[in-house]
Parts: sequence; C-alpha cells; structure tokens
Amino acid sequence: MSVVDTVKMLELRTKKAAGLIAMLRKEKAELQEKFDLVHAHNAELEEYVESFTSSTKLLEESIANAMENLSTIEGLDDVQLLDDAELELEAADGFTSGDAFANEEVDLDALLEDSPSL
Repeated sequence: MSVVDTVKMLELRTKKAAGLIAMLRKEKAELQEKFDLVHAHNAELEEYVESFTSSTKLLEESIANAMENLSTIEGLDDVQLLDDAELELEAADGFTSGDAFANEEVDLDALLEDSPSL
C-alpha cells in the first residue's frame, strides 16, 4: 500500500471518527435533556409525597381528636339508633366489606324515585 493510499485511508477513518463523535455528542445531549426532565418530575413527585404525608398526618390527628372528644361523651354508646339509620349503617358496613360487588342489579325506577326533581 502506498503512502497516498495510507493517507486517504487515515483521512476516511478520521472522518468516520468525527461523525461518530458528533453522533455521540448529540445522543448525550438528548439523554441529558431526558435526565433533566425525569429529575424535575422526580422532584415534583417528592413534593406530592411530602404534601400527602403531611395531609395524612393532619387527618389522623383530626380523627384522633374527634374520637377523643366523642369518648368524653358519657352514655353515647347507650343511645339507640333509629331503625333507618341502623339499616343505613349496616348497608354502609356491607359496602365497605365488599358486599356491594355481590349484587350487580340496579333498580332504575328506584333510583329515579329517590333522585330530586329538577
């Protein structure tokens, strides 16, 4: 191989290397943008978690205070519930325990009767 051929081959390889370097720099910049975006979203999610945690603590404290206030009322447990209220409480307990999924029938006429007229 002659010197001229060697120089041409070196020049070609140099161009290929320069193209590869440019492509890698572009890819690095794109990845950096994605990383910055993910980092910003992560910071935002951390703020949401902190807000949720503090809200949850406030709710727990409020519930504890309400329960404490209710426990100071003497004779509260001895009060009889109205029949309708007792049935509603039983239905609510059944709903939270998953009984609502067992009955999938909906009485549309009853829903329309119970709904307020506009």
